[in-house]
Amino acid sequence: MSTILARLFAAIALSASVANAAAHDMSLHHEMPAAEVYQSHGVIKKVAADSLSIAHKPVPALSWPAMTMTFSLPAQGTLPPLKAGDTVDFTFSQQADGYQLTSVTPTK
Repeated sequence: MSTILARLFAAIALSASVANAAAHDMSLHHEMPAAEVYQSHGVIKKVAADSLSIAHKPVPALSWPAMTMTFSLPAQGTLPPLKAGDTVDFTFSQQADGYQLTSVTPTK
């Protein structure tokens, strides 16, 4: 009986160590895919320190109709001088806290 118990405990200990090693093997983890970038065209309605409100055309990739919405500005990088009424082409991506601009280009 003690031989059976010894083998059982050995098997449990081995299983636990193999499971622990597999749980810490980061080679199986893949990088998060980059957020998809969408594009549109619109008119700036409001400029704020950390966002732009843009009345934009439909975004077919998201099945969005034309609407006005506020996009956060990227934490890094600079944008060209912009003001309400400017017409722009822009790209954006979905972030955890909403939609963030990735580029803004004034058009004429």
